[in-house]
Amino acid sequence: METPPSQAPGIHGVEIPAPRLPLRPGEVLITGDIAQDGTILTADLHAQAEEVIDVHYVTRHVHEVHQVQGVPLHRVLAEVSLRTDDHRKKDHLSFVVLARSEDGYRVVLSWAEIAPDLGACAALLATRYNGQILTRPTLVVPHDRHANRYVRNIRCLQLSRVDSASAT
Repeated sequence: METPPSQAPGIHGVEIPAPRLPLRPGEVLITGDIAQDGTILTADLHAQAEEVIDVHYVTRHVHEVHQVQGVPLHRVLAEVSLRTDDHRKKDHLSFVVLARSEDGYRVVLSWAEIAPDLGACAALLATRYNGQILTRPTLVVPHDRHANRYVRNIRCLQLSRVDSASAT
């Protein structure tokens, strides 16, 4: 059985990823410890967007209220197949989601935190912000008191397992 080029082992068994084409405006890459990388379009997300909600947060002692519309992050990631290890108990609970913006800002959420049957944090990929349709989605965490975990212009969602070797 021949190994596909994207799975070909590199030096010392390290996988060499297949080259990627640059993202087009409106595309978000989904990658990491998953069965297959993919992209989603902001326009497709917007077509699935739910009702408009108000988000409240404090920035530099100023209370702000914004209207957002989008798709729950857990619903977008429900289409992703994690590369779990059947020998590890509840392995999916060791995964994190790294949301990365065009300017390099990064925020991490745990898989359990966003799962509707566990933490259910209501993280949202907003496609409309204060009535304006966005080119790329913004990660919104509606119940946060501050907007520190809001990531504007997301270009990548990376799912990764946090293993004991990297935690020590």
